[in-house]
Amino acid sequence: MLSVTYVSVADPLIRDEDIVAILVSARRNNARDELTGALVYNGHNFLQLLEGPDDRVEACLAVIRDDPRHSGMVEVRRRAVETRDFGEWAMLYDPRFEWQGDGLARLAANGRIDVQDERIFANFMALGRRPRVG
Repeated sequence: MLSVTYVSVADPLIRDEDIVAILVSARRNNARDELTGALVYNGHNFLQLLEGPDDRVEACLAVIRDDPRHSGMVEVRRRAVETRDFGEWAMLYDPRFEWQGDGLARLAANGRIDVQDERIFANFMALGRRPRVG
């Protein structure tokens, strides 16, 4: 099984309705393709962890790369896994990040998610909370 985490730059004109459409499509397709994962949008960028059968993850990533709602997709982590970090969710998403922070750290401490994945998500969300200068 394959786990891939990537970041990308959201289209500056992306709207809440676009995020909803992404989630509806991802959850439907991921359930069909036995994929799981999590998506974070920090107001500027996306971070997604996608996991499942190797060929299906690769096929999904090919579709994601061509999506005009984001650009500059860069893989942060790619690894073979025996168990899923986000196996309970076709695509976890919470715009208020209520599952992150202490909750995310607890999941890592309890062995529910990989510690390195927890750090990647926590750092990404912290960057998104930084105030803009200027």
